[in-house]
Amino acid sequence: MERNSNLIGWVMVGALAFPAAAGATGIPTFTRDIAPILFKNCARCHRPGDIASLAPFLSFDTVRPWAKAMKDKVLLREMPPWPADLAQSLKFRNDARLKQADIDTLVAWVDNGAPKGNDSDLPPVPRFAEGWLHPRGLKPDLVISMPDDFHAPAKGEIPYLRYLVKVPLSEDVWVAASQARPSNPALVHHMAITEVMFDNGMTPADLGPMELLAKQLGLPSAPVRTRPAVTAPSNAAIFDMLGVYTPGTTFEMYGPETYGDDSAKLLRGGQNFYINFNIHYQATGKPEQDRSAIGFWFRKGPPTHQMFRVPGAADTILANGKELLADTPGIKAEGTGVAIPPIPPQAENYEVTGITAYTEPVTIYQFQPHAHLRARAFKYTVVYPDGREQPVLSVPKYDFRWQLAYDLETPLKLPAGSKMVVTAHYDNSPNNKYNPAPEKEVYFRAQNQSWDEMFTPFIQYTIDNENLVGDHRNLSKSPPTEQRTRNALQISEVVGCLSQNPALWMLTHAGAPLASTTQFTTAVELKAAEGKALGDGGYRLLGVDVFRPSSYLGQKVAVKGVLIPDAKENRLNVTSLQPLSGTCGNDLR
Repeated sequence: MERNSNLIGWVMVGALAFPAAAGATGIPTFTRDIAPILFKNCARCHRPGDIASLAPFLSFDTVRPWAKAMKDKVLLREMPPWPADLAQSLKFRNDARLKQADIDTLVAWVDNGAPKGNDSDLPPVPRFAEGWLHPRGLKPDLVISMPDDFHAPAKGEIPYLRYLVKVPLSEDVWVAASQARPSNPALVHHMAITEVMFDNGMTPADLGPMELLAKQLGLPSAPVRTRPAVTAPSNAAIFDMLGVYTPGTTFEMYGPETYGDDSAKLLRGGQNFYINFNIHYQATGKPEQDRSAIGFWFRKGPPTHQMFRVPGAADTILANGKELLADTPGIKAEGTGVAIPPIPPQAENYEVTGITAYTEPVTIYQFQPHAHLRARAFKYTVVYPDGREQPVLSVPKYDFRWQLAYDLETPLKLPAGSKMVVTAHYDNSPNNKYNPAPEKEVYFRAQNQSWDEMFTPFIQYTIDNENLVGDHRNLSKSPPTEQRTRNALQISEVVGCLSQNPALWMLTHAGAPLASTTQFTTAVELKAAEGKALGDGGYRLLGVDVFRPSSYLGQKVAVKGVLIPDAKENRLNVTSLQPLSGTCGNDLR
């Protein structure tokens, strides 16, 4: 989650909104027309001690020097930052775009010399709530802080820092609200907070010595590993993101007050559970310090639905249209189960696509695409079990400086058998003005620095089949997913022949479907699929264009997807499509 280190560029694109044009009242003035909306929409960030503190918008004298720059950014619709494409996105309740009348007012003010106006028209300078931001003024039930202050240098790149802090709970609790809170917002670029667990008898103190021993022995990693305390329902290797801090994203509440349903997040308690603070600091030009924390507000009893925040399309990964096998050697890219090949030097349009199918009905509340310096676009698309495809978020000009969370105006309910497809594009060429080294390869790693890359299309969602009411047991005694019974569709693997009829993609001469525990494919599975016989079954294949199926037309293929039984036809919402040796004959084209 990166932000521009050029402080001037950062300030100029601060979150701004302006009032309707002055019309018959004459030329707009700062005190009468501009200040009220600046105070309402901008001053929270543009004030001393916050992320845009170099340009505090609390008075005419501090706003006037930025007048022309604000006009330029507003006319380009770069300010306030809201890069979602309206035509390819759903509606979001936190849409920060300016109305045209607001833009006209600012332009008219600047074009007429940006006059101050009468002091008597100036509204009171706003006062913002500080500290814990629960709307009812409640203090957190639990606060977990970094153990010490972090002292940042005045200049230079600061590596990502990791802090592990023991969870002081003996049993699991349900979280109704949380707030990731830096003590110095001007220094903290972002925080990603998860909960991890160690093997019995191990603690964070063992990590350093064991990592050193592994290095001395030539091992790829230390034998002491942290594991997710709460995982994505479809993939036990992926963390549930417990809390996130980015500019403008700090306090969040679940359940009826926010989403109209009974939802909450799980915080696990027990001997070996730790809060994992991953923090990216950004030098401000002077020595700074910070001691970040996260606060939790608990609820009594379990909710109806558990809230998850995970990469929303990361079970299967494709790079430039080629599906990646999960057991290919290499460092697994953070948030995925595969080794994503590096972006080559000078590459202008490197593409990564992720796919996750939902075997149960889900409700999605929020999207938050995340990548680093080379990312230039993200697009989320839903493929429904009837074959319909719907873009739900398109960010054609992704800007790493703004890690926006897009909160849906109406939560998106997806029936069982749907899948999410997210495609991101990266520019490693000199055309990318934020690219520090177009002559170098760019890697997708774990614990990525800003010069590495990431593919993390977060979503926040619940599972609609899930019902936790009455489950008062301590979930730390066993993984939560083992304590729930769900009526889910099946991920199946089928071998057959790829054909098109006429515009629909079909799998013909298909063998019997086999249940699969994964949505992706491995080299071991492909080898086994080579020997499988064809059959007389048939399936309609949904959402296969990302696999570039024309290359395999008429060929024997191994397909995975969520199986959607139907009285008229069987359908597979495809999560993996891999060619096998041999063809099936020209008659299948």
